[in-house]
Amino acid sequence: VRDAAERRAQQVRGTVATQFATTADILEDMAAELELCEKFDFAAAQKIEEVLRLAGVQPIDVSCRTDRFGHMSVEAVAAPGDCVRLNRAQLAQEISRVCGRAFELPCVSSAGGKCRIRMDELPLYRAKTGCAQHVCGNGRFCGDSWKCFPDGSGRQIAMICDGMGTGGRAAVDGAMASGIMERLVRAGVSFDAALKIVNSALMVKSGDESLSTMDIAAVDLYSGGVELMKAGAPLTILRRGGRAVPVDMPGLPVGILNDTRFARTSDTLQPGDLLVMLSDGALSSGTEWVCGEIEKWDGKIPQELAETLVSQAIARRSDGHDDDITVLALMLAPRREET
Repeated sequence: VRDAAERRAQQVRGTVATQFATTADILEDMAAELELCEKFDFAAAQKIEEVLRLAGVQPIDVSCRTDRFGHMSVEAVAAPGDCVRLNRAQLAQEISRVCGRAFELPCVSSAGGKCRIRMDELPLYRAKTGCAQHVCGNGRFCGDSWKCFPDGSGRQIAMICDGMGTGGRAAVDGAMASGIMERLVRAGVSFDAALKIVNSALMVKSGDESLSTMDIAAVDLYSGGVELMKAGAPLTILRRGGRAVPVDMPGLPVGILNDTRFARTSDTLQPGDLLVMLSDGALSSGTEWVCGEIEKWDGKIPQELAETLVSQAIARRSDGHDDDITVLALMLAPRREET
């Protein structure tokens, strides 16, 4: 008992040390982000001032900034009466023309006796997503947890976390991993720093072993760039030009070692390209049939593909066992595509 207590205390000390190191990493990331995200484009600001004057608005101040990903935002301050006659659609069109970027309609508000105008650059693409699941034994709790959300910086994040085993305990581990990661990423914490926090949380959650895989795709809706990050997760399948290509990056799940890292790779998606993420339960009968189904799918609704793959995975399983199954499909589409 004493040896077990000492081992546990040593583990806690190691986890605390890791948390301090992670906090230092987060502060360093924040400092770097503050340095990069507030780049001012004075030339663009002058062009926007001229557009506002031609629209009958006398600007008091115009600020044009680009964030660390190169996405532009515009803020302008004018007298309150100037904004009454503002044509928002025409203003967005003219500012888009002079800046060479597509902007959304301006948000106009009044505060402190002044009119405030804000505009953000529109992404070139949008992500169409669909997810389907099967719960082992048709039970109540699924050990796989999935998330799909915007990070607030123009990226769409897709994520699957597979808790160890099945049932309630696995569901807690998977949901805990995905929930913490989502909150941290939305708050602007880097994926690497967030991974360390999730890892520490799983290691100290209980005296029993708590593990979860982590599979993340971050799609930049401005450029189509995608970063794939895996911690013990199975392969992802990318379909480009009608051909399905497995992307496999072996690694360890979170919750095992103090020092955990993502295996990562990056690529660029084009409109119509598909990204299919799966939990290991979907691959029990191999990957060839999955690639075949993805290649022959010619629909436009990823939800239909996800449901087809889950039903096929259930039907093809021949080992007499059951498992949780999750399939998350993401298709890149032009922003102006008709639905």
